Amino acid sequence: MSPYLHYFQNRQGADRDAKKAGIARLAKADYFRLEPTILALREDGDPIRVLADSMSKLFTEFLEDPAQVLSPDARNDQFDPRRAENFDDEAFRYLPDDALPDRKTGCIIGVIDDAVPFVHQRFTMPGNRSRVASVWLQDARRGKTVAADLPSGAEWRGVDLSRMLGDVANGDLAGEDAIYRLTGAVDMTRSNAPPSGAFETGHGAAVAPLAAGFDPGTEQGKDHPLIAVCLPPLITADSMGVLAPVPILTGIMFIISRACGLCRYIERQGRHRRNSVELPVVINLSMGLTAGPRDGSSPLERFMDAVSDGKVNGLGPIHFVLPAGNHRQGRLRARLHPGQQLGWRLPADDPTINAVEIWGPRYRNSPGADLKVSLAAPGLAPATTIFTAPRQFSILRGPDGADLAWVYYTPTAFPDGTHRDGIVVIATPTCPTRLGDPFGLPGEWQIGIPDDLPQGDYELSAQRDEVIRGFRKAARQSWFHDPDYRAYDMAGRPILTDADNGGSPKVIRADTVNTYATGRWPLRGGAVDAQSARTTAYTSLLSDKQSDPLLNEQPGDCRAPVDASVNHPYRIVCGRNSGGFALSSGTSMAAPQLARWLAGQLSQGRRPGSRAAIRALARPIGSTDPAPIVAFPAEFREF
Repeated sequence: MSPYLHYFQNRQGADRDAKKAGIARLAKADYFRLEPTILALREDGDPIRVLADSMSKLFTEFLEDPAQVLSPDARNDQFDPRRAENFDDEAFRYLPDDALPDRKTGCIIGVIDDAVPFVHQRFTMPGNRSRVASVWLQDARRGKTVAADLPSGAEWRGVDLSRMLGDVANGDLAGEDAIYRLTGAVDMTRSNAPPSGAFETGHGAAVAPLAAGFDPGTEQGKDHPLIAVCLPPLITADSMGVLAPVPILTGIMFIISRACGLCRYIERQGRHRRNSVELPVVINLSMGLTAGPRDGSSPLERFMDAVSDGKVNGLGPIHFVLPAGNHRQGRLRARLHPGQQLGWRLPADDPTINAVEIWGPRYRNSPGADLKVSLAAPGLAPATTIFTAPRQFSILRGPDGADLAWVYYTPTAFPDGTHRDGIVVIATPTCPTRLGDPFGLPGEWQIGIPDDLPQGDYELSAQRDEVIRGFRKAARQSWFHDPDYRAYDMAGRPILTDADNGGSPKVIRADTVNTYATGRWPLRGGAVDAQSARTTAYTSLLSDKQSDPLLNEQPGDCRAPVDASVNHPYRIVCGRNSGGFALSSGTSMAAPQLARWLAGQLSQGRRPGSRAAIRALARPIGSTDPAPIVAFPAEFREF
């Protein structure tokens, strides 16, 4: 079980008992069965059936919603993973016949995000034809059109969306907002989740048009149908991503399933032989975390690698694009050696937990609880962990017996037979949310690596704990403190690399990459400012221990223009409503541009067989840039 889930299950107050009863069962979803699922997809003649079997296993506990991330009316009580597509039913028809992509030049774009504006004009063509083949609103009120193979929410297909867009044009529906309310994307009557579908400047509203938006007055986007997944708002609200893997994994499986279905639908409508249409797929996931092993071992990373590593029967190649991350300068990453210690600063008045993950070097022998860390709260003597077996945990208590931190031993096994020890430290909130609750100590804690441990690098990461715009207002980020770390030079300019910092700081900028994006296949997008084409100061760096030396400390695999300039650190992006706009920044805006570019390359018949091949494809002739900036043939209209 995830340490974070275990903590919330056992530590939260009595008013959350309903969540405690089943949250552990949700955590026990066997993610590693997903890799055999992909192997079966390559060999089985019916990919929909194989996906249905795996989705059934993954959704078994999700149906009960033990963590209460779904609204009560979102649950699908008639869940049937073996439902068959019925293309004679209009609700199951993916797109109008004159909106279907070319079977040779089409490329499906998938987007997993919060509140994707699926009836935005950027996703339409002349004649009110939608290019959205399918959208799954995971937390919407269960509607009549919900597919039986989905455990919750509602699914809407392109034919239905086109009909509703036509009703808007005819005056029978009062605009796009009426469609969002009719489909369940916006429901202001709910009390357990923020209505992020109503946000004018939501994250998904910026990301999805960058990935798959085209001029609605032309047929340019016809070859790029969109399959979208709108995550539950409570998943987006939690910047620590405690419960995110399950909705994201199921979202990926949904996109694969519907991409297979769309290919079969194109064959049916065009009277082509079965499996003669195999469109490639590019999936954009503009989300990420700051703490984790960063070695590709997480279930989400293993699944993405398994999907991209070989051919899924009935589909073309599947690629994933993720942001490199925005925390190069966040002081959330450190590297220690035995005998060293580091300050960890916890802000006062923080009602959320703060967490640090410590990961040791790889070794050949079986896990034996070899990793130890010392932990000292402000004003207290240090205490050292003593674990004897994997998955154990201990509690650091103050002189009054109150819990100060929960510490977990989390070793990881790799397919090559090696292991890696990990320890997760979760400090209790420094501000109680209820009278009588214990609270942690704000100030500078000390984390140390005992000097009797084997030599090597011991890597520390502070978990992201930020306020997501539109959601909770109370989170406050912790950070590492190292006197040798310098954020700015004498002229006030940010110091961008560890080499420029000088000295031997324990807090590092290298290997600050998004922890969802350290697998072998996903393309990591970095951001540059459009004026100078220089990498932005916030773009996280890849590891300085890459197997490919060209990638050492690079700002992603490829880069895209995001900020207007150094002095204007934002770009204009789409708002939820057609014609609306917002200002946004970050590598989350670079990733969808790379996804869009890659989809264009795949449409032209190019089939890069590795991440290195994609970089080579993006690199201009004569350039040696290890992280090339993708070139677009024309300026993309912003809204």
